[in-house]
Amino acid sequence: MKHLLCILLFVVSSVVAEYNSQQKVYICTGSKAYAYHINKKCSGLSRCSGDIKQITLSEAEAQHRKPCKKCSK
Repeated sequence: MKHLLCILLFVVSSVVAEYNSQQKVYICTGSKAYAYHINKKCSGLSRCSGDIKQITLSEAEAQHRKPCKKCSK
């Protein structure tokens, strides 16, 4: 029973990780931008000095971007 539960937990966590890595987020391409945003209408993006671009969460994390303190709670 424990073996089956461990396998099930592994499968579920793999599916969740794959979903999260493909989740779309928004970034500002301005020179001072450092965060990614879950919501395109986040007030943090209203001050963007560059373009707003949609990328995957895994791409944002690869760019060392941090979650927005306003919309990623």
